[in-house]
Amino acid sequence: MKKLFTRITTAILALLAAQSAFATGTGGLPWDSAITTLQGDLTGPVATGISVIAFLAAGAALVFGEELGGIAKKLMYVVLGVAFIVLGNSFLSALGLTGAMVL
Repeated sequence: MKKLFTRITTAILALLAAQSAFATGTGGLPWDSAITTLQGDLTGPVATGISVIAFLAAGAALVFGEELGGIAKKLMYVVLGVAFIVLGNSFLSALGLTGAMVL
């Protein structure tokens, strides 16, 4: 009987805690506007143009740069990766695939 009382009390407390958590749902977080601005800056047309140039330059450096050292090659791979991420975001936006997809 004591276990049943403990389980019921725990369930009631959990429901009360969830109720107070749902009460704060309408307002946005204080940093939402800054993150939205940063997202717009990182995915806008300027960032896309810079990523195209960086992608081509890093690819050419890797293909034609026979004497690149290990650190320089790793840096070129990082530049290619970042450029690929930005270009991938622009490509998916052009296809209409933006945001999280919940099925």
